[in-house]
Amino acid sequence: MKKIIPLLVLFTTLQVFSQQKASVELNYPIPKGDNFMSNYKGLIDVGFKYRFSDKEDFTFGLSLNANYLTYTYDNPGVNFKTQNYNLQPRVFGELKLKGVPRLHPALGIGYTFMQFSSSGSGDTGEEIINFNESESLSGFNFNVSFSFDFTKKMFAQVQYDVIKVSDTPEGVPDTKYNTTANFIKLGIGYRF
Repeated sequence: MKKIIPLLVLFTTLQVFSQQKASVELNYPIPKGDNFMSNYKGLIDVGFKYRFSDKEDFTFGLSLNANYLTYTYDNPGVNFKTQNYNLQPRVFGELKLKGVPRLHPALGIGYTFMQFSSSGSGDTGEEIINFNESESLSGFNFNVSFSFDFTKKMFAQVQYDVIKVSDTPEGVPDTKYNTTANFIKLGIGYRF
C-alpha cells in the first residue's frame, strides 16, 4: 500500500502536466506608486498556475505567487534592513482571443499574506540599541496580467498587482499610503 500511494500521486501529477493545465513562472517584482512598499527593492517572484476549467472563450484556474523584497536604511545613527516575504493565492480568469491566440489577458482576485522581518541598530546618543522585529500584514489582492506565447510552452508576461491591507498595525494611520501596495511583475513562464 505504501508503494501504491506515491505511484498514484506521480501518475496524477503526470496526467495534470501532460494536459498543459499547469504553468510555472519566474518574475521580477517592481514596487510602484506612493505607498509603504515604494522604497523596497524586488528580488524574485515565483508562481504556479493550474487551469481547472477550459471553456470556449475563457479559462479559469488557481494561482499561487511567492515573492521576496528588501529595504535597507543606512543613515548616521540608524541603520536597518527589512526583508519582506509575500504569499498570494488567487483565482483567475483568462480570456481567449480568437484574433490573437498567442496573447492571454487575465484577471485575478485573491488574498496576500505579507511577512516583514527587520533587524538593525540605532544610536540614541547615550547608547546603541539593537533590534529584531517582525510583523505580519494581509489583505485582498487584485491582479491584471498579459502573457504572450513565444512557443507552445514558453511565454513572457507582465502583471500588475494591487494589495489592499485589511488592518494596519497599532499606531499606524489608516491612510491610502499605509494600506495599499502596487507591484508590476515582469517575467517568463513555462506551461506543462
